[in-house]
Amino acid sequence: MKKSVLNWIGQALAVVVIGAAAVTTAVAQSSGGSSVDQEFARELKLVEGLKVYNAQLEEQLQAQGVAKREIVQSIDKAKDLDPQMAPVLSKMLAALEAFVKADLPFHKEERVKSIIQLKDLMKNPDATTSSRYRSIMDIYNVELEYGTTSEAYKATQSIGGTEVEVDMLRIGRIALYYQTTDQKNSGMWDSVNNTWKPLPASDNRNIRKAIKVAAKTTAPELLSLPINAPEGA
Repeated sequence: MKKSVLNWIGQALAVVVIGAAAVTTAVAQSSGGSSVDQEFARELKLVEGLKVYNAQLEEQLQAQGVAKREIVQSIDKAKDLDPQMAPVLSKMLAALEAFVKADLPFHKEERVKSIIQLKDLMKNPDATTSSRYRSIMDIYNVELEYGTTSEAYKATQSIGGTEVEVDMLRIGRIALYYQTTDQKNSGMWDSVNNTWKPLPASDNRNIRKAIKVAAKTTAPELLSLPINAPEGA
């Protein structure tokens, strides 16, 4: 330890020991040294405060060191998982592609494009395993949401060999319909034969109402719509 002996005017005597553990003081005062003693006491108080602050910094640095080691260990473990995750991600992507291909043909181009982008990401050597997994799960979540929602949207449909603008109606994954903007022709996707089939004019009214409900331009109501009957029903 470093020791300093200070002789103050007014016969004040102080011994200050500054170490890692403590600061010890002893002050002998005379009748004329009160102001000097007060200044000395303030300096000691400052030293004590700095010691507490340094101790807090030391604790923070130690905690940061532990956190850093834990992060490094997590990264190392994640690297070890990369070879195991690659085949899992490939299977997930293959299942997703097969699902979109067999599903109702709504937003077909957009959904197929998403699959192609995922394939490119899987081939990208600079892509991390976490980014690949996150991208696949994003598309999975979008596909899951399709099964619980209904929507109406604009599209073009081939009718009699001519591309016609139509209003599309999707009800979850149960049914997919179209109706021409003049409301004279309607059709639905036949999932058994994987083709569009025209519907009788008697269905036009309810399909139009259902389109408005899905577009949220009218209040929901109970409607009768044609659906594909399961095989053997």
